[in-house]
Amino acid sequence: MKSQPTVLFVRSPSQDRAAISMLRDSGLTVHEFDGVRELECALGEYDTDCVVTNCEVENLDGTQYLGGLTVIERLRESHPELPVVLFAEVTNGDIAREAYGRDVFGYVPNTVADAHQRLLAQVDAAVASSPARQRANKRKQLNEAVRLVNQALVRSQSRMDIERDVTAVLAGTARYSEACTVTCQHDRPVVRALGSQRDRVSIAVPEPLRRADSEDRLVVADIDPATFADDTDALETDCVRVLAVPLVYDGTSYGVLGVYADRVDIFDMEEQDTFREVGHNIALAIDASQTKDALQQRTTELERQKERLRELAQIISHELRNPLQAAMGRVELLAAEHAAEEFDAIQRSHTRISFLIDDLMEIARQGGRQYTVEPVALSDVMGDAWTTVDTDGSTIEIDCTETILADSTRLCQLAENFFRLATDQADTGKVTITDTADGFALEHDGPPLEAGNEGPFELYYASTDEGVGLHLAVIREIAHGHGWEIALANESMGRVRLNVTDVERPSAKTT
Repeated sequence: MKSQPTVLFVRSPSQDRAAISMLRDSGLTVHEFDGVRELECALGEYDTDCVVTNCEVENLDGTQYLGGLTVIERLRESHPELPVVLFAEVTNGDIAREAYGRDVFGYVPNTVADAHQRLLAQVDAAVASSPARQRANKRKQLNEAVRLVNQALVRSQSRMDIERDVTAVLAGTARYSEACTVTCQHDRPVVRALGSQRDRVSIAVPEPLRRADSEDRLVVADIDPATFADDTDALETDCVRVLAVPLVYDGTSYGVLGVYADRVDIFDMEEQDTFREVGHNIALAIDASQTKDALQQRTTELERQKERLRELAQIISHELRNPLQAAMGRVELLAAEHAAEEFDAIQRSHTRISFLIDDLMEIARQGGRQYTVEPVALSDVMGDAWTTVDTDGSTIEIDCTETILADSTRLCQLAENFFRLATDQADTGKVTITDTADGFALEHDGPPLEAGNEGPFELYYASTDEGVGLHLAVIREIAHGHGWEIALANESMGRVRLNVTDVERPSAKTT
């Protein structure tokens, strides 16, 4: 810990000697400079507590006019934590106001009788305020870095975008000189994104990054420039300290974020806690982007599969309908000439094949259909559907009074497929439709249904099931198109029950 406060004094060529001697006699360490450029070159060499400047000092262009205002402006940009005291004769009120507008800590006119005593008091106050100013400035810089990182996370679309944008904004801040993301391959860090976007870099000090990855914790380390003095491509060039942040979310590692600085008084516990949260947010954003990409790929693949299914259904329909219609026509001609029961059986098989082709085409079409829901009376739709099906000797009981929100045409198709399934399973029997608490149920007499390998509503067909798998697949597609849930049960009384749930009613729909 230093014993005396350090003051940098930017002096006027013809003034300030006495003031500098007075400050030194008061126990302060004072370093003198002749102008703006000389001060800036020396700032990194001292642990400075305060800067004092005359107004008439050498400017960047070599002139003496108002160089003190340039000092104030430049320090506000590069070292806002440093308090600046203006010690000069300012007869122009506008200049004084401009100095205060540039966040000067204090102003002491050097022409008053007690100028030196006033200057010492201002310097003492500035030195006392320095720790608080440094803390406030650090918090401001951290908040700004976090804000920029969060903006990058919001606008980035992919993992590569996230890593590239985050490292760029961190390397572009006044607090940090470089940033990168790496993944460790065979215990060797490999750069994925680099804030400075240099063409070629090599990691000269890999150990902090490696430890952060293997130990899943933040690592702070000093960097010795001598270790890569001859390596012009070293990532750590002009850096003396690094913070390595593991990027982990929900147990999955997405590499390490390396943040580099050109000074050693950085990365305290507060800053580490901030970057621990930043690392979590980056990993979360990467995980979300990859999940989104996976869902997008899955959606694209499903769309391709649906398109292939539609194309297959069209091919099958085209290839089967023409020979089927020819066969049906020939059987009709033969049946007219020869009375034989075999012809009736052949015609029923042809009709069954025609229905199967229709069902297959319906399944293929459902995926691309739009559903328009409106209030419909469940009993009316069920009654209309019953009239379109060859029910043979079966009967129906419609015991429902509810009005539901549905696409009436699609709901009618759902009912028709259930009714065909019922009549195919049993020549005679009873079909019942009832209201339930959150939907409706359809039942019919018949043997238990044996599902396909993937479940009762998955698309399948077997020569022994009379197209059950196709009927149920159509029912599933229509129900899911409405957002309904369906479940099939074989009741103990020899009945098959289809429960349709999550059905909205007009009174329950929000407006």
